[in-house]
Amino acid sequence: MSVSYFGIRHHGPGCARALQQALVALAPDIILLEGPPEADGIVGLAADPAMQPPVALLIYPTEAPQHGVFYPFALFSPEWQAIQHAQQAGVPLWFMDLPATHGFAQAMAAEQTADTDEEGDAPDETLAAWRMDPIGELSRAAGYEDHELWWEVEIEQRRDASELFAAIAEAMTALREHAPPPDLREARREAHMRSRVREAQKAGYQRIAVVCGAWHVPALCQAATAKADMALLKGLPKTRTAATWVPWSDDRLAYASGYGAGVSSPGWYRHLWQCAEGTSERWVTRAARLLREAGLDASSASVIETVRLSEALAALRDLPLPGLAEQQEAMLTVLCHGDPLPMALIRQQLEVGDHLGSVPEGCIDAPLLRDLEAEQKRLRLKPSTENKRLELDLREESGRHRSCLLHRLNVLDVGWGKPLADSNRTGTFRESWDLRWSPDMVVALIAASRYGNTLALAASRQLSERAGQSRHLPELSGMLDVAMLAKLPVAASVLLAAVQNQAAVAADLGHLMDALPPLVRVARYGDVRGTEAASVLPIITTLVERVTVGLGAAATQLDEAAAEVLVERMGMMQAAIDTLDEPLLRDDWLDCLQVLAGQDSAAPAVQGYALRLAFDRQRIDAAQLAQQARLALAPSMPPAQSTGWLAGVLRGSGLLLLQHDALWQAMDSWLTGLGDEVFIERLPLLRRAFSGFTLAERRQMGDKLKHLGGPQARVAASAELDGERAAMVLPVLAAVLGTAKETTQ
Repeated sequence: MSVSYFGIRHHGPGCARALQQALVALAPDIILLEGPPEADGIVGLAADPAMQPPVALLIYPTEAPQHGVFYPFALFSPEWQAIQHAQQAGVPLWFMDLPATHGFAQAMAAEQTADTDEEGDAPDETLAAWRMDPIGELSRAAGYEDHELWWEVEIEQRRDASELFAAIAEAMTALREHAPPPDLREARREAHMRSRVREAQKAGYQRIAVVCGAWHVPALCQAATAKADMALLKGLPKTRTAATWVPWSDDRLAYASGYGAGVSSPGWYRHLWQCAEGTSERWVTRAARLLREAGLDASSASVIETVRLSEALAALRDLPLPGLAEQQEAMLTVLCHGDPLPMALIRQQLEVGDHLGSVPEGCIDAPLLRDLEAEQKRLRLKPSTENKRLELDLREESGRHRSCLLHRLNVLDVGWGKPLADSNRTGTFRESWDLRWSPDMVVALIAASRYGNTLALAASRQLSERAGQSRHLPELSGMLDVAMLAKLPVAASVLLAAVQNQAAVAADLGHLMDALPPLVRVARYGDVRGTEAASVLPIITTLVERVTVGLGAAATQLDEAAAEVLVERMGMMQAAIDTLDEPLLRDDWLDCLQVLAGQDSAAPAVQGYALRLAFDRQRIDAAQLAQQARLALAPSMPPAQSTGWLAGVLRGSGLLLLQHDALWQAMDSWLTGLGDEVFIERLPLLRRAFSGFTLAERRQMGDKLKHLGGPQARVAASAELDGERAAMVLPVLAAVLGTAKETTQ
């Protein structure tokens, strides 16, 4: 009976290649692998041809899936090669790490304690003990400043791996002799690993292969007693867990998860695994092909020179082969002509990659995931880790169904699709989405499974639950809008009742105004998706009536910040009223604005903006506008009040100034009458008001300033020119233009 220990580095292609060869030579009758024992029952699925790395084991507590942990595997991971060897050789494979159930139970208990005890206990110092970085220590001993470079040279690029694992074990043994003792969690992990080795020996296996992180090898070889190990493991808490395989992605391989190890360049490591020979030539060729596909120049001559430069850099640095750093420098210099933008493309698409793994159909034991897979197939929406733009026409059945799916997923906190801010829902019947799938969205779906076995049922129940917990009217109206978009009639009914109840008792005018736009969208565009929205109109009518009654009082005694908030709400409400296109409500609202525009007690910005809205909709004529401007910008008015009023009037567009000379002249007189200190004090608010103007409007203002007043004004201005002061500018101007000599002559 023999036990062979293979210390590896997670996600290392050099270790994977060496382990593959070592297992073939040893021909073990069982393999013990560092990993969660909860996955023993599903490890056999790795033999399915549909299982394509990168993939991950997901272990999660059934009562709190949000605590789930991923154990990712790439094609070049030593652990994956160990699993594949076991499947091909027909030998059992046991995961031997400390079961995740204990960590889950401790985390859930700590979460409950934190909920009941705000201060909490001080963290256990034994759980935060310092741990030596073995790779760092070995690289420093070998004279390398870059830890990753040492590992890549000595391990990943090694071609003769016959004594590799013996050398790793010897090095780790020497390091652990000088390292501090392991913390409690690590000690328990290693005790459980040793207990699994004893279990395999007791079962009668003759050639036991133990594959684990290199750091653990000395601890597993030491002569610890079974009694001592059992004492460490006794009494650990447990909770119910579940395990499944899920697709993973290249960009997520860079994250520390599960094993606590990530690889920053999975595309490069995959290349090292797949190309044992011609590594540099093939890598640069792939980069050149990528640049050509992006429409960039990448000639064959540049490829040859890039390879030569990378090899020259490796020789200067006394390296056996060019590593990733040499490839990057050579590509940036030759292939990318020093431009970092093409290099960023190579980094994202080649060094990291965009591979998304796959798992066999039905292997994920979660009804919501199966329902999502069916919907993705039916609607031809393939998940991808790349950012993709999706344009939907809601007049088409397929567009409505796709929109419905994405909105339901957002209800369940699965942000596969994000609606773009410029998505136009005001009459074009279109939606724009930014799609990007992330593997950890699986956890959110598993967590939502408690609400139902289909996306529609789960989303409906979750929205209904939120409706019962919320007393915030804008939040409820927003959820009602979402329920209509996601086509969840049951949740919509629950939310409609909640909105009606809350609207009847809500006293905050700001909440009433914030609640209106979502309700208007429901009433105006709900029928695009075949939903019934007529029942929302009575609520909207009530809200508008209450806002128009209370707006005058709410606009008084406001500072500039509060006035700006109210002005924002007035703009959103005006847009909602315009969208709804109900004459009676529009008239009530405009009557309110007309009164507010002449209300001296209102905040200046609110008064000015009300005047602007009423004038744009022809409730106030040009004569009234000019009269209000003369009053608000009179010299007797405090500058702060005049500035606020002007900012409100000019908000959003400069057309008012361009088209009405009376307002222009009133503003001009007011500005010229300000003292220097007052002007500088009020300048930020004026700049903010003018910042909303378009470039064309600003250009027209310049022309208006030039021509306003007619030819006589321009003659008068020229007559007042001080020739002596103007002449003082000429020498400086000549020096700037480089014509000083000609000027003096």
